[in-house]
Amino acid sequence: MQRSVSSDQFEGKSAIATAAMAKDPATNVDRFAVQEHAAYSLVFVARAAIVAVSTLASALLGIAAQQFLGPSYVAEARSMTNSVVGLVATLLAVVVGLLVSTSYGLFNSQQTDLETIVRSVARMRFVLRHFGPEAEAVSAILRKQILQLKARLWPSDGGGQARRITHEGVHVDVHEMLAALDELRPANDEQRHALGQAREIFGKFIETQGSMIRSLASRVPNLLLNVVMGWACALFFGYGILAGANLLTLLMAALGSVAIASAIFLILEMSDPYTGLFRVSSAVLARLLERPTAPAESHAHAPHADRFGARQPQL
Repeated sequence: MQRSVSSDQFEGKSAIATAAMAKDPATNVDRFAVQEHAAYSLVFVARAAIVAVSTLASALLGIAAQQFLGPSYVAEARSMTNSVVGLVATLLAVVVGLLVSTSYGLFNSQQTDLETIVRSVARMRFVLRHFGPEAEAVSAILRKQILQLKARLWPSDGGGQARRITHEGVHVDVHEMLAALDELRPANDEQRHALGQAREIFGKFIETQGSMIRSLASRVPNLLLNVVMGWACALFFGYGILAGANLLTLLMAALGSVAIASAIFLILEMSDPYTGLFRVSSAVLARLLERPTAPAESHAHAPHADRFGARQPQL
């Protein structure tokens, strides 16, 4: 037995849906365009270049110090110099390796959380089909919150606004969605079960957003990267003291500087998965903004299909 929906109630929910769509933050933005964030990559490249130049300059300074002190003085301190250089090299290798691993783990966790959000939205849309036109307001609010999530994670394209990855607005999203779900009036057990599922799925949606924001807020501190750069400079200074002054020495020092700079570049890139060269694509959220093509009711009178996709003959 289906419950009839009054015209006033339907118009009220349509008004809520219209208001939600009016707050769409991407009304004047091409939400399906591929965004380029070359500016962020240039910042990371610049910081990596500073590391490369600093370490190479330290190696040259070490070579100059060797020439200034003289071979006999350097030979007397070679044992201590080798020990300190080995210690700093070990510290640098361990810390840089951990930072690269941590940044890569952050990148992978953001991808996993984004896939969880996509599954949650797809499930919630499927559950809301049990309510038919009554769920129009909830669907509009869900779509608006997808746009807000996209704006939180990916920098705005051409808007000139800086990205702010904070929990600001998430609590408002929760209250807005729960209020819209409370407006639904289930008429049977199936709809009551669907409403409970919708609340549970939306809870997962918000929980995953919080996890993503917390991870992005606890990225690699700049102070730690500065300490790593200081260790690299000290290490290359020691290398310069121990090495002879020739063209091959300069070439290997430059190669080592580029290696350290590339590691710093990878750490910076993967610590911010939504900008730069290595970034998570926003295309998956853009596809979620497309409305479903066919409601669940359109399949109600379709021929029954078995689990292999073949239609069963009707008797």
